[in-house]
Amino acid sequence: MAALSVDKGPLFKVILLGEAGVGKTAIFHRAKENSFNDGRKSTVGIDSFSLYVKVGDQQVTLGVWDTAGVERFRTITNNYYRGSHAAIFVYSVDEPSSIHYLGHWIRDLEEFSPEALKILVGNKKDLEGQISNETIELFNTGNECGLSVLTSAKTGEGIQDTFDTIAEMLVQKANQEQSPASKSLDLETPQPMVRQWKSGCCS
Repeated sequence: MAALSVDKGPLFKVILLGEAGVGKTAIFHRAKENSFNDGRKSTVGIDSFSLYVKVGDQQVTLGVWDTAGVERFRTITNNYYRGSHAAIFVYSVDEPSSIHYLGHWIRDLEEFSPEALKILVGNKKDLEGQISNETIELFNTGNECGLSVLTSAKTGEGIQDTFDTIAEMLVQKANQEQSPASKSLDLETPQPMVRQWKSGCCS
């Protein structure tokens, strides 16, 4: 899958997936404007913005997409997935069922955008965790997630670091697959990476 080239460097599409209430829109707004939006006053509808990240000396653009409540009506179409380079699967650390429901989103991604990297994000780290590390690790390895992190959209912990790391992974994989003849940016599933930042948490 080739990344499009724009003035702000290579462009990668990154989508947020997960059940309602896990904090996808809060992560979206924290990354977009460094503010906390719990989503209760959000307009329902797909939303997106461009996030500019420096990877070494290279500028990279992440086109970040959020379901913005549409998942409640089960109306997300394959257009949302199409062309994705990475998918962030969000669960809430205080709600055990939220990680199990991610299986539905994993299957949809594998059907509509099978080459996309899988990123597992446990949000609301500022609350008391109710999911064991073993459960998280089993899901991470079983679904070949390239990165597993804990974040807090409420405090901001780990949000920027997560997107920075995703950009690094996408550029690294693109460079590894870049042929001297075509100069194409084709992506491949990375080796699993697990990170947990010590500051802040995840709403």
